[in-house]
Amino acid sequence: MRSAIRKIVTTTAAGAALAGISLAMLPGSAQADDGLVSQASRVAKYQAYLAMKSAQGDEQAKETAQGFTALSDAQKTRFLDLLENKTLIKQIFEASESPAAAGITRTELAGGDVVVERESAGGDDAASPNSSAALRASGYRDMWASYSYTDKFLGVKVSRVSVRTNYQVKGKDTTKVYPGSAYHYLYVPGCDFSHSPVKEWISSPPADNAQSETTWTASCWGSSWDKRERVWGDYRGFVGGYLKDE
Repeated sequence: MRSAIRKIVTTTAAGAALAGISLAMLPGSAQADDGLVSQASRVAKYQAYLAMKSAQGDEQAKETAQGFTALSDAQKTRFLDLLENKTLIKQIFEASESPAAAGITRTELAGGDVVVERESAGGDDAASPNSSAALRASGYRDMWASYSYTDKFLGVKVSRVSVRTNYQVKGKDTTKVYPGSAYHYLYVPGCDFSHSPVKEWISSPPADNAQSETTWTASCWGSSWDKRERVWGDYRGFVGGYLKDE
């Protein structure tokens, strides 16, 4: 983890887990002696960026834009300053590797202005297209489990990564794993973000877990990083998950 932090934090841009990338490289948000761009212009550029995402049909971008707009002028400035804080970026990275726990766990940073949420969930999948009345009558159940990270700045969602596994059980045995899925958003201009095809498998007994995994790749102004996110579940639903260095 520390090698990844050094790689990112010492460059002109940094990723969080997965948010908090510096806006200092954006046209018009250069630092003081180069034109002294007003805070109002800085805020307007970020709002325009979110509006562009919203116009493309991104519903989460609309929610993030609404949250950002509702902040006071001072809070908007604080929000953008937090995205540029490299020390904070390092703390968010370290928080992302905390052990998985059931439900929602939170880590507060920057005096509580930044919250890293780790969320796990799972259970029966009553809407599974892979199930049938005959299978259910025979004791087979379709299940799911997911593991997600969400970064919030002043209560506004900035980024999220999530991976999900879908599978079948009978009794306490995992009998089949279906295709998994991965989902993300990251509202920081100038960044490319993608993930590898999701892999899935059943682990060896006695663990007998359905597993899904993907690798996230972010690239921002010449700085890049990779992280592997995995989730696994069994007859109870969610069992474990992590997000860590590739």
